[in-house]
Amino acid sequence: MGSSASLLAIFSGALSFVCTVGALCTDCWQINSKGSVVLSMRCRGLWGECVWDKFVKIWTCDVFSSYLNPHPVAIILTRASLITSSVAGIGAFLCLLSGCRYFSCLQDKTAKHRCLCLSVGFYLLAGFASCVGVIRYCVYVFSQHQYEVSLSIPGFPSFEYGYSLWMAVAGNLAALAAAFMAYYDVWRMKTPSANPAKEYAGNGIGMVRTYV
Repeated sequence: MGSSASLLAIFSGALSFVCTVGALCTDCWQINSKGSVVLSMRCRGLWGECVWDKFVKIWTCDVFSSYLNPHPVAIILTRASLITSSVAGIGAFLCLLSGCRYFSCLQDKTAKHRCLCLSVGFYLLAGFASCVGVIRYCVYVFSQHQYEVSLSIPGFPSFEYGYSLWMAVAGNLAALAAAFMAYYDVWRMKTPSANPAKEYAGNGIGMVRTYV
């Protein structure tokens, strides 16, 4: 179970970083709902807005004129939380590899134990930071969608959750899973083995001692 936990922690950590960075790069956090705009597909993100024209098959993107302009609190908070989660995820993954038994970056067991503890802390920071940003943005999109639907204007675009948001959710869950698996490795390193300790005498004869 210990080896499986280490491999799962590495896989979850890598998945968390890929999903979080992918959510920032794809930048499609809101997508127009079905039936609102028939001739095009619109994506709103944290950094701009893009339109896919179904006739000419061209993406047209309009980036926000300035990142310093006043924006909704949800967008600013999600930006900050996702960037924080990405940076923490990099540190957590490096610490996880350094503390993993399958890598010989560090030979000292105490140093490996400290790296695993740092990895747990960084992954918890990445998971909770991403969670705060995603939840706040979900509430923002829901309230905005409800308001747009209540207007009942024919052809008026109404936006729903986009695939970048679901990628961020996947990265959040993967970060928390990596923190749990890394903590399990830390717990195993602190817990003494239940098997009898086998010691060898000076003459080469194997001696088994059971400590009670």
